[in-house]
Amino acid sequence: MRISAINIYTPAKQNKANNNKSQINNTSKPAFSGHRENPIIPNEYGYISCYILGQDMKPFFMGVENRVDINSDSKEKIADYLARNVKLYTEKFDQNRTFEKTDNKLDTTFYVADPNETITDKIRSEHGYIVYDNEPKFPTVEQIKDKYTSAAPNPHDYFADLRDYITYQQRVISADEDRLENPVEKNTPEQEELYHSRINKSQKKVIYAQNLFNIMYKTGQDFMYKDELANRLEDLKTKYKMANTKLEDIAFHKYLVDEGIGSNEGLLKRNEDNFSSYERNGIQGAINNSKEYSKKLQKEYDMYANIKTHGPEMIEQTQNELNRVLDKMGKDFEEVQAYYQIHRLEDIEKGL
Repeated sequence: MRISAINIYTPAKQNKANNNKSQINNTSKPAFSGHRENPIIPNEYGYISCYILGQDMKPFFMGVENRVDINSDSKEKIADYLARNVKLYTEKFDQNRTFEKTDNKLDTTFYVADPNETITDKIRSEHGYIVYDNEPKFPTVEQIKDKYTSAAPNPHDYFADLRDYITYQQRVISADEDRLENPVEKNTPEQEELYHSRINKSQKKVIYAQNLFNIMYKTGQDFMYKDELANRLEDLKTKYKMANTKLEDIAFHKYLVDEGIGSNEGLLKRNEDNFSSYERNGIQGAINNSKEYSKKLQKEYDMYANIKTHGPEMIEQTQNELNRVLDKMGKDFEEVQAYYQIHRLEDIEKGL
């Protein structure tokens, strides 16, 4: 498994005249340009599913109990179905989006807002949901430290967090550049200054996050290797403690399986001419399955026997390798910590 480098995404500017057309988002990267979306998609039979910001929610709402017909079911049922989809989406896929339900209780359309966009009463009156694009939280040095130094597995993907943070800043830049180049009305000097200020701040945030990403990228494979070692160590300790009991259980179970194989083979041999081909095939199939199961049990027995004999040595070797990797990662973290100390996100926020 490899950690992929950052591929900066700059959203294409949309034609404002087309912003009110219903559309399904591209499933790879949604373009955020203050536009309207219809997440309710009927199939050829009229049953609906939801696509929320490019995410197909259908696999999570299968079964007759989730079947909603756009032609015969009430608007209330359709609106409730969408609300359940929205709730699951925010829990499972994207906590950096806020879905505000408007007073239009039965309206199922989205207005996906620009970053920093002011939502007018007119926009609210014409849509069922306002989808706000929130700035993702930047990982703290304490969180990153745990990723580098904790002997326990830490599967959280801070690379993904940094990518999300960077792509959000790119959307801010794109939105404000669009406000400068294609204003709805002529911008005031104060508006021009605000847009330029936000663009400048977001550009600095992109550089800040990219630099941290690049520093952490040097340790990328060690993050996964450390977690693999930590999980292996815990697994070895658990198996070593239960080795005697497992060996007894497996040996007894395998004895019963092998006895059954012998019994069925004897039955076939004694009745070779009496059984029909169907009966012979059925018994032979049971024998074959039991032999495969016996092999599996033997493999498991050998594994526990090896751990019983060599467990302390295996545990010590794994612990030493984990310590070595943690020592290396601890030294790598020094560069991360220095970066946080020298370059402060708070300074960028204050415009310093």
